Amino acid sequence: MKRIFAASTIALTIVAGSSAFGVEPDHKATKQAQKAQPKLTDFVKAPPAPALTIGSKAPKLQIAKFVKGDSVNGFESGQVYVVEFWATWCGPCIRAFPHLSELQADHGEKVKFIGVNIWEGVDDMGERLDKVEKFVAKQGDNMSYTVAVEDGSAMADNWMRPAGQNGIPAAFIVDGTGHVAWIGHPATIDEPLAEVISGDFDSKAAAKAAQEEGILKAAFEKFASSVQSGKNLGDARQIADILIDQHLGEQPSGLNAIAWMILTAESKNIGEADYKIAHKAIAIACEKTQWKDWSLLDTYALAAFKMGQTEQAIKWQKKALALAPKSNKDAIAELNGRLAEYQE
Repeated sequence: MKRIFAASTIALTIVAGSSAFGVEPDHKATKQAQKAQPKLTDFVKAPPAPALTIGSKAPKLQIAKFVKGDSVNGFESGQVYVVEFWATWCGPCIRAFPHLSELQADHGEKVKFIGVNIWEGVDDMGERLDKVEKFVAKQGDNMSYTVAVEDGSAMADNWMRPAGQNGIPAAFIVDGTGHVAWIGHPATIDEPLAEVISGDFDSKAAAKAAQEEGILKAAFEKFASSVQSGKNLGDARQIADILIDQHLGEQPSGLNAIAWMILTAESKNIGEADYKIAHKAIAIACEKTQWKDWSLLDTYALAAFKMGQTEQAIKWQKKALALAPKSNKDAIAELNGRLAEYQE
């Protein structure tokens, strides 16, 4: 593990353009560098507040059928709710189910979780209900809360779209007054939910955080667009560095997203400078997860391969294969495919 850490540390040093040897710090230069340090707002503007945001009255529930748990006809005064959106095809949604179930068990009657199926891609409602009901039944205790299917596309149209939410899973906390208190990913819902339940939630601070999240989202979208098109890569590299160094250092999934976006880009303009950034991001992510997350190791191996480190790529791809669940045959096939490419 020590050697692994040293290798990744060297990689980070190379990316940062710093010397690997200690020198006397130039405090004046350091202060000047800090003053000149770019911010995301140098590249993107804060987006306008969405129509549905923190403090808005929660839209009504428009449900075709509750397929598990008690039906919820409306938001009762004094009761806290979590309305979470998901689909059967969404891997991150499925991974969030156990966490939501744990939260429902922990908080009991203080909060009611409602998992609402949207964006299923099945037009016939009868077929859709049958598909979702069978899926939910197979999940068993992983979905230990109320689960519903939206009426047509009403919930996506009246919740997700006006809130500017373009991805799932996404969760909304509705407070005891029937207003939206928080919007975000279920993985980060624990603290705000506890505060809403206890009455200690700071809505102004949450609104500010939502604005900052909007800037992050806009920055990532600009980064992704540049990487995919191969245009304005100078800005994209600076945005990536800011995201990695100032915002996503404790978020392995976000770091992985940056790295994977770069490593799988088809533009011929993507090159060594970009691969170094990707390697930097995924190395931090792997260290944060103690090099035990197979999906991150898969990305790390690809980053090593792109940088010409074939032996390292093979080593970490084999490690990813050893850690990946054998039941996930599609993932195993993809991992083996990349391993074969590295071994050619």
